[in-house]
Amino acid sequence: MSWDGGANLWDLLDEYEQLHTVWRSSSDEQDRRAMAAAWSIGTTHPGGLSDEHRNRRDPRQARLCEPTILKCHWLPAEGEDYWTMKDHLGYRGACLGCGWVSHRARRGRGAENLAVEDAHDHTHPGWREIPVVDAPPTMETPASYKPLVARWYQRWGCLLPEGWLDRGGPVRTNRPPMAGRHVPGRAPGGGYDLSAGNDIKEMEGGQLCLL
Repeated sequence: MSWDGGANLWDLLDEYEQLHTVWRSSSDEQDRRAMAAAWSIGTTHPGGLSDEHRNRRDPRQARLCEPTILKCHWLPAEGEDYWTMKDHLGYRGACLGCGWVSHRARRGRGAENLAVEDAHDHTHPGWREIPVVDAPPTMETPASYKPLVARWYQRWGCLLPEGWLDRGGPVRTNRPPMAGRHVPGRAPGGGYDLSAGNDIKEMEGGQLCLL
């Protein structure tokens, strides 16, 4: 299991691939657990299996820091026996640009969201201070996406730091209690849509942008 705080993203991904290859050839239970305890990128997160840039490995080729999430399936609590423990998901924030990985591994309720926030503290410091905005349009309606997102930019873009979305910056939106996951790729520009809960009112500045 990788606990080296100095390890970078690329080392951890190489370790996972090696352990996955061993398990595929052996089908041994201990090899399976060793693989499951290694860190890999979450499927839906940038660089994951569903991402077109998942094969990028050389951080020197990246122009900007880009947040993503590492996960493992066996993350023990302090003092817990690794080989007898139950399946527990663990998460860590990481960066596809420079290879940074959070020293802190998250486990339990809300762990994925907390790891996403760790990643954004690295890639987009100041994200906690950006205003809460209306949810941006999604590509579920591709025919009307461009005019809808242009309208969204007109209203909300002026409230965000200059170039924020062009750098893959996140947006913060209100959510109902059961829809509080931080969603990758939903912000205009490809960044995350970060849940701000459901108790924050729209800022007056949103209306001022219309004047």
